[in-house]
Amino acid sequence: MRVSVIHTADDIVREHIVNKSVVMFDILRASSTISTALANGCQEVIPVVEVDEALAIASRLPEDTCILGGERSAVKLPGFHLGNSPLEYTPEVVAHKTVILTTTNGTKAIRRAAGEDGVVLIGSLLNYSAVAHKLFAAEQDILLACAGTRGKFSLEDTFAAGLVVAELVQLWYSRHNAAPEESCSPQADPVPIYAEEVPVLPENGLLLEDAAVAALRLAEAYRHKPLRALYDALHGQKLAQMGLSIDLNFCAQLNLYDVVPVYREGKITCL
Repeated sequence: MRVSVIHTADDIVREHIVNKSVVMFDILRASSTISTALANGCQEVIPVVEVDEALAIASRLPEDTCILGGERSAVKLPGFHLGNSPLEYTPEVVAHKTVILTTTNGTKAIRRAAGEDGVVLIGSLLNYSAVAHKLFAAEQDILLACAGTRGKFSLEDTFAAGLVVAELVQLWYSRHNAAPEESCSPQADPVPIYAEEVPVLPENGLLLEDAAVAALRLAEAYRHKPLRALYDALHGQKLAQMGLSIDLNFCAQLNLYDVVPVYREGKITCL
């Protein structure tokens, strides 16, 4: 099992995703919003790149069955029901509904990570352990694809990817060395990983590429203070300055959900 990390959606090419389990991270805020909507009973999320595409899809669905959600530069789109705050996607609003979502980075990253006909899991701090367990059970090479922010490295997305890497390593130790299974959370330190065992654990067949090791070390630095990671991130600072600190507090929660959203054939549902 080879684990790779890509830091921006713009860096994804076909060779990166073929025959791999792929996860997309856009912690602030698309992947957190998608996970929350599905956890709160949303029937499906349709991620689209352009506003016109979202409006066209909505026009073909019965009005009382769909919700338009989206933002540009963190501001709700005119005429849309909701923006991109997970706190808007409550059970009362989204239960049994189709959400059509378009965002600045996240929905584009999902479509790019999927390629023409691929499958992509959606990861966040809210569900990283559930995602890691699905990846481990699949026993395929893994690509952790960070959306990034406007084509640049995003600290919060890489932090979340690193938490998944840490959980995968612990699962490998649990399977092969009978080590107690622990979660990389504020309450539990991960099983120690020593320099000679990274990036390759040869006896187990687990290989972490350098970017995966870097993400792992970032996760170790922030795992006890996830909210600090979001405030250290440039995009997190922007949201705070816009009065959206409440979203940072929500998105910083670890393993709030056990849902694993999966994108396939143009729609996101629970795996």
